Amino acid sequence: MKGKTMSLARLLEGGIERIVDLAKADQLERRFLWVALKGAWKYARAAATGDVAHPDEQLRRVMTCAGCDALDRVQTSKSDIVSGYCGKTETTGPNPTCGCLVMMTVGLTISAAGKTKVASEHCPRDRWNAAPRSIESE
Repeated sequence: MKGKTMSLARLLEGGIERIVDLAKADQLERRFLWVALKGAWKYARAAATGDVAHPDEQLRRVMTCAGCDALDRVQTSKSDIVSGYCGKTETTGPNPTCGCLVMMTVGLTISAAGKTKVASEHCPRDRWNAAPRSIESE
């Protein structure tokens, strides 16, 4: 667990730095800054406490998100990496979204990221729910 937590913690540190860089360059809308920082903290805490979904559950979640009409794909500064977010944070109405990071695409490979990795999280559209923690993460 410690090896996984450390590498995930380092990844999240890079994510927080990226958030700060985007904010400084005025490339991150103000309304998204708090969501991004809050999300990064939530995912770091989940990794540290073992609140991680089983890899099969992560895959099920990310494939559900990949097929969702709310998925907002955003090109990163790296040409072969695309981030996927749950819409643009529309918390009201018939099709709510949370704005959370849900996937990363590197080349042609889609991977769970952020919210889809955390066992206790759920989809705002009820397409997937909280799940038991992975025994592999304990």
